[in-house]
Amino acid sequence: MVQEVEKKNIFLILFCLITTTSFLMSDDQNKQKKMNNFQYKSTTALSLVMTRGNSETFSLSMDTDHNFTFYKNKINFKGRFIKATSNQAHKTEIYYVHLKYDRNLSSRAYLLGFSRFERNRQAGYDYRIALSLGGGCNWIKRKNTELSSEAAIGWNNEDTTRRVNLKNINNPSAVIEKTMSAAFISALMVHRWVYQINDSARLHLQETIFLNLEDLLDYRTNSYAAITTSISKYFALNTSLQVIFERKPVPGYKHTDLYLLSSFVVKL
Repeated sequence: MVQEVEKKNIFLILFCLITTTSFLMSDDQNKQKKMNNFQYKSTTALSLVMTRGNSETFSLSMDTDHNFTFYKNKINFKGRFIKATSNQAHKTEIYYVHLKYDRNLSSRAYLLGFSRFERNRQAGYDYRIALSLGGGCNWIKRKNTELSSEAAIGWNNEDTTRRVNLKNINNPSAVIEKTMSAAFISALMVHRWVYQINDSARLHLQETIFLNLEDLLDYRTNSYAAITTSISKYFALNTSLQVIFERKPVPGYKHTDLYLLSSFVVKL
């Protein structure tokens, strides 16, 4: 009888030890899985041109892209600026920043939220602000090919030379009137194709179409093409071409802007 009780006690002790160990191992695996689900990737491209002597030219551009992925969520932050002077006179000064949030619904579909700020006085506008909500679809997502489309509807506010500058900026009603007069509803469509040519080279094509829903003839397109060639795990060379077309540019300004950049890229 005593031996049977001892056997039962030993069995209970072993059962408790095995159960506790399994629970701890399962908990560690869950923690490890959560850590593995978080990913961070970033690229920063820099371009510099400087001359001194009979002519003084300075050109600097930076494009930084940061991606945070965890579970079904993805956050993308992108910033860009281009600044160029010639003989101490400002020729080009462009700023662009956006913050984008994606929420996966399935392996193909996702919801998105998007905010954007732009400034380019040489194109006739002091700022452009946009807030958009929509969705996207990954049509193809393979090891060497990604094809996706996005569509969103949002609110925009712009301050351009076509707007009438209000003299009394301290008047709250005047500021509200100016803000409301510069706001409109818009639609945004983006088509993106990324193709891995080989182990070191990648092609990126993107077409963005922006529509002013209050004036359908006031639309813009942004065509972007880039080839990135890796020279090591953390460094690459990038050549990009961007063509921006505005159907109704600010009066006195051209319809098309073109930017061709060759940059040194740092990857993390």
